[in-house]
Amino acid sequence: MTPRGAAITRRSHAFRVRAGIPAMLLRVLLVAVTTAGALTLVPVPLWRGVAIAAAVIGAVVPRSLAGWIGGACVGLGMLFADPQPAQTAIGVLVVHAIHVLASLSWTVPAMSWISVRALVPTLRRFVAIQLVAQPVAFGVSALTSPVEGQGVVWAALAGAAVLVVAAGFGLHALRRADADPAAVHSAPGARSGADVGGPA
Repeated sequence: MTPRGAAITRRSHAFRVRAGIPAMLLRVLLVAVTTAGALTLVPVPLWRGVAIAAAVIGAVVPRSLAGWIGGACVGLGMLFADPQPAQTAIGVLVVHAIHVLASLSWTVPAMSWISVRALVPTLRRFVAIQLVAQPVAFGVSALTSPVEGQGVVWAALAGAAVLVVAAGFGLHALRRADADPAAVHSAPGARSGADVGGPA
């Protein structure tokens, strides 16, 4: 029983992250980057709408894979536009950014905070892949006749191939992280009885 007028309070336990940002910002960036890419690169309104709607669904329910669908709509929607090297470069950058943000939204809870330092390895991988994908896209477009307009298409496909490989590695890492069993300490063979991990 509690005295009259006394209030029962419940403490909430939380970790404070230094130099952290709210994880919800990652999902907002997923929608923002997809929307910007769709409006800039995709000329067909229907494809724009599908890409933006998929990004919103992916931000709300990351495990629906809708975030990746939005990135695919941006990449495929570019095929309806006139091929230009600048658009291909932006497309490779945007689709890769969508993949990274969708992956982070999958692994980081929306109401949590994430350290900025924890994002540094992801940023390094992003830059490393771009340093490979962008020259490949430019090289393929330069080697193909610009009159036919096929160079940019092959450049986009080459960049997409690099992104598919990166996505495969990322999904493989996520599966391995989910499949790792938690360490369970069992009692030594010389002891009898159950070991519940409590004080002796």
